[in-house]
Amino acid sequence: MTMRKVAQRIPFTPSKTQASLLERCFGDRRFAYNQQVEAFNAYDKETNPNPAYPNVTGMKNANEWLRDSPIPSNALSNAIMDFRKAQSAYFRKAQYGKHRPRFASRNDNIQSFRNTMPIRRMDGNRYPLSRKLGSVRIRKRDRPRYPIKNLSSWTVKRENRTYYLVLLFDVDIQPKTQAKGSIGIDLGVKDFLTLSTGEKINYPDRLRRLEADVKREQRKLSHRTKGSNNYRRQKAIVTKAYARLRHYRDNFQHQLSHRLIEENQFIGMETLMVRNMTRKARKRLDADGKPMHNGQSRKRAMNRSILRDGWSGLVDKLSYKAEWYGRTLVQVGRFYPSSKLCHDCGRKYKELVLSEREWTCENCHSRHDRDVNAALNIRDEALRLSREEA
Repeated sequence: MTMRKVAQRIPFTPSKTQASLLERCFGDRRFAYNQQVEAFNAYDKETNPNPAYPNVTGMKNANEWLRDSPIPSNALSNAIMDFRKAQSAYFRKAQYGKHRPRFASRNDNIQSFRNTMPIRRMDGNRYPLSRKLGSVRIRKRDRPRYPIKNLSSWTVKRENRTYYLVLLFDVDIQPKTQAKGSIGIDLGVKDFLTLSTGEKINYPDRLRRLEADVKREQRKLSHRTKGSNNYRRQKAIVTKAYARLRHYRDNFQHQLSHRLIEENQFIGMETLMVRNMTRKARKRLDADGKPMHNGQSRKRAMNRSILRDGWSGLVDKLSYKAEWYGRTLVQVGRFYPSSKLCHDCGRKYKELVLSEREWTCENCHSRHDRDVNAALNIRDEALRLSREEA
């Protein structure tokens, strides 16, 4: 039995009065965050080397309306903590001009505030937030799937005109019974997943239809006048289409990772550097210094497929579920030539190119499917690495 942190997002429908109070809380949280960003932007090496960042008490003393706000004071402190994290990430990445903390806007798609003071009691389908905000009613089907222990924080979020209560709490995770299977996974562009058993898994056709919906609504948005009412309405439609696509992809990855964890005790995968794989092609110049064809158009299509499939999301889900339920997940090195090695005799086919989906080993004359052969090699290499570590 292991204690794990779990966050669950629960939709709810506030009353008109409660919705107006929550909107005011979102605005007050934005104000506290933007005060920090304004102080950060006031930095000047000569005239203002140490800008003063206002704290919660100082902001309330300077703005009397903030004292009567329904937002918990703890949520204002969390807004300042969020800015500190953004500031630290900005300096840690050291890409000045990029990832700079920006002002929060009322037009942002996601509005939220977080309170680290736990909810004192939960009575049936009623979850009391605070004395001023009242309680929210949760439908029976949306209640937490796990028994809540040590509630750490709660967050109210509005996304695509839908309100969510996000609870962060501890859960006792029971390891699953030992499974007999061991499997290797090869991630690809043509097929999303290829298993060492020979099975190939792709996203359902519904994902492509949702992507088509996003493109159609995005084209409509490009024909609207920026800043007009029609533009704002269409932008909300585009944002909702993107959210529907994202949620569907996440749901499919959760179901797939759950199935793989249930059926297999050992899982081998390759280590992927998606950032490097989706970089732009380097510019090529001829003798006169003019740009030459560098294959960027073809690479752009492959980059789009890699990013659309969401490899990193599936790897993350498999990683934490394997840790939770007592499974073993091993990732082989990214320079391991899984596709070029013959699984039967071990001979390396150095001339293999990306367009060859099947190839025949010149040594043992075995016919290989490129992706299935790679998955088998990844499984065997991961098992070897696991035995060495043991």
